[in-house]
Amino acid sequence: MIGLILVSHSEKITDGIKDLVVEMTKDAVPIVSAGGTTDGRLGTSADKIVEAINELSGCNNILIFTDIGSSIMSSEIALDLVDEDLKAKCILVDAPIVEGAFVAGVQSMVSDDVNSVLDEVKLTKQNKF
Repeated sequence: MIGLILVSHSEKITDGIKDLVVEMTKDAVPIVSAGGTTDGRLGTSADKIVEAINELSGCNNILIFTDIGSSIMSSEIALDLVDEDLKAKCILVDAPIVEGAFVAGVQSMVSDDVNSVLDEVKLTKQNKF
């Protein structure tokens, strides 16, 4: 099973993206919204991302989608804070957060092959999905 983590400076953004993907996947794909800080402000939190990674620890692969700047940096820090076995399951995806997470969610319903899912996600960077 492939799980998705959504990281943005705004919890409202990641909650909205999660709602969109859940609507299409009917909750068949585990998704965690990890936007904003732990106290609800705008920003990012490595601790919140670590919690999300731990929540999805039962997944074979965990795809982390970010928006800009410190969401990437906080995700990288979070990956350094989890154990090596869990870190090995995680992939920081270079794709637009909305389109990438949407395609990953739908494709994860069709296939557990993370490479085929990522191949489809790559097309979002070229607007070919």
